[in-house]
This record gives sequence, C-alpha cells and structure tokens, in this order.
Amino acid sequence: MKIIPLVFPPTFEHVIDPSSMRTLLGNGRKSMNRNLHVSNAVVQEAECFPSPCPSSSWVSSDYRSLPEVPMFYPIERTSAVVGSFDPCEIFKKIFRCLQKLSITAKFNANEASLLANTVDYTKFYVRLYQAKHGILVELQRVDGDSFVFIKYVRDILASARGEHIDERRAAMSRGSSLNYIPASILSFHVEKFPHEDSNNDSCMMHVEELIKKGRSDSILLGMESLLLLTDQDRSACPIAAARAVLSGNGHSVIKNFINGLLTQNGLCSKNAASSSLHCGCVCGSPVHCPRSTLSPEDDDFNYTSRQCETMHNAALAVLGNSLQTASDAECLRLWPLLQSKEWMGQYGMVDALLSELSHAEDRSHDAYHAARCLNALLHSSSEMKGALIERGLAKTMKDSQKVGCRRHSLLARECDAALAVIADV
Repeated sequence: MKIIPLVFPPTFEHVIDPSSMRTLLGNGRKSMNRNLHVSNAVVQEAECFPSPCPSSSWVSSDYRSLPEVPMFYPIERTSAVVGSFDPCEIFKKIFRCLQKLSITAKFNANEASLLANTVDYTKFYVRLYQAKHGILVELQRVDGDSFVFIKYVRDILASARGEHIDERRAAMSRGSSLNYIPASILSFHVEKFPHEDSNNDSCMMHVEELIKKGRSDSILLGMESLLLLTDQDRSACPIAAARAVLSGNGHSVIKNFINGLLTQNGLCSKNAASSSLHCGCVCGSPVHCPRSTLSPEDDDFNYTSRQCETMHNAALAVLGNSLQTASDAECLRLWPLLQSKEWMGQYGMVDALLSELSHAEDRSHDAYHAARCLNALLHSSSEMKGALIERGLAKTMKDSQKVGCRRHSLLARECDAALAVIADV
C-alpha cells in the first residue's frame, strides 16, 4: 500500500504585516518596527523617525525604491492605487493631510510606511507599494474605533489622490476625544432628564464606583464617562461634572484621581480609593509607567504603558472640558478656586500644564489638551492671566504653535487663540 503524504496549504498565522512575509522569503529587508517572533528568531527593528520628518530623508523619489506587495499578503480594502509614480510627492500630500487632521506619526526609514496616532486613540499604518498603474496606498488599522478609522481613511486616500479636503471638517473640535459617540445619541438624555441634583449625583457616583474598583478596564470606563459628562455639547450635567473634577463637590475620588494622573507623572498604585491612583494598572507596588512618544515598537504591545498614556491624555481632556464649562458658566468662579496651592504652588496643576505644553514635539495630543486648559485659565481672570505670563506662558505657546503648524492643526488653533489673548495685555 502506497502512503501519500498530506500537503497542507500555507497558513497566514505569522502574516502580521508585509515585512514579516518579506523576511520569510529571505530578501534581507528588515521588519516593520515590530518584534516578530518567526521560527523562534526575533526580527530586528528598523530605524524610525518621529514626525515631522523631511520626506527626502527617508523616502526616495525613485518609484523602484518602493517595496513590492509580498507574496500571499492580502491587501486591505482600505487602500487605493494613485496614478503617480513619485513616492515623495504622495507622502507630501499625506503629510499635509495628517497635519490638518491633527494626526501624529512615526516614520519607518527602511519601509515606505508610517504609524499614525489620532487624537481619539485610533492607530493605523500607512504603507506604499509598487502597483501596475501607479502607487498603492494602503491603510491598516492597529487600534481604535473602526468607524472613526474609516473617516480618516477617506480623507487620507483623497489627499493622496490630490483631492481637496474640507479643512473646517478636518479640524473639528474634539474636546471629548470620543468622536465615535455622536452627540445625537445623547440628545434624548438631555430631553428626558432635566438638570436635577439627584440625577447629577447618581452619575458622579457611578464614575466613582468605576474608579474605586481599581481595574484598568473599569477605570477606563470611568474616564470615558467623565469625558462625556464634562462635554457641554453631549452631556446633560456638564456643570455638576465640572464641579466634581475641579473642587470635588462631594466626590473627592474623582478630583484626586484626575489630579494624581496629571501631577504625579503616571505612577501606578493599587489603592484606587485613596488619595492618588495614578493609572488603571493593578499591581502590588507602585510602578513607574514609561511616558514614551508614539512609537511603532514595543509600546504597541505594552498594555500597561498604553493604558497609562491613554488615561493621562483622557485626564487632560476631562480637565479641559471642565475648565471650559466653568469659564462659560456664571455660577462657577474659577479664580477663588485656582488660588489654592494645589493649582498655583510649586509642582501644582499650572506647572503640570505648562510642562505638558512644553513637550508638544513628543506628545502633541497631550499638549493640545493642555493648551485648551491654559486657554480657559487665561479667560478666568486678569490675575490668572498675569500669573501665567510671569511663568513664561507666552514663550511656551509660541514654541508649541510652531509644532502645531507643522503637524497638529488643533494645537496650532489653541496656541493662536492663547497668543491673541496674551497680546491684549
């Protein structure tokens, strides 16, 4: 009896991106900035640069320098072939689109690709390949909401083709950082439940309970709830939420949690109900969460680091929403509250916001929300305006404005507004 060996078809178990297939095929190219464990061997990382990066330094205008689509690699449906054979020109168009959409990116020096990170926590790759009738532009989602990702895909592919993008729609305010929850969903809540104290306290208590659980998932849900509750356009009780964030108002857990996230540089603590839980990580002892830039390397798979960075950014967004609500509401007076040592003292909230703004080159999304907070403080009182100017706000805003003009339109807009207010002094 003749035994016929079974031949199994190839699987795509390790096909995470085209670079892994290229490594398997043995063409010597490095991987796409990921630690891919293929056949018990670790693929070395490629060199990458933070944006903004001159296109001539990492992408050639030679069409043949682009990688070919690897064998057995399924092209994403979120892709398009651009009728051009100049990679440098296409990347310039994509750069301009990313700036309008306020998307930061890390660029890969060995592959015609970049890893983008949006202000609402969506990550995706943009890659260029050789195509029969031009250049293939492919976008691949890594993390974040799918519907928000599709909106970005349409704008980026349209820009790559040379089409016009409505800058007013691209630079829409994202105060809550939760674009995937439209305001229309919450409109029924505003009509059905008026601004009653009992309902407001119930909402704040739910947030406190989520934070007290100490688990990363529950804390993140609590932060997302705060983002919505403090958003004037989507919340039925923004004033009550702003009071809880700024002064406690019977909900000290919320206030201490936000202050700890912003002033203690992202330390993790197991005791969520006590004075300072600085991150949603649950660990036996205080552990430092690394504050890294947008990187396509280890941090993408470091759950602790990603959670800390997300909650730190969400805390800045919550504080920005609360300060804007307080500045617009006559019943909330900011200056008496902000005279405390907690805000104006050394290493207080004001110093923390100025520090966040000074790191705009590395953390543009955090700097954007810090600029929103400082803008609200500038409008709170003439005394606060003078105090901020004495601490060097004008110079920090100018430096951040330059970064915003290059890579973050929302940051540039906030800096322009702040500098206009400072100029009136």
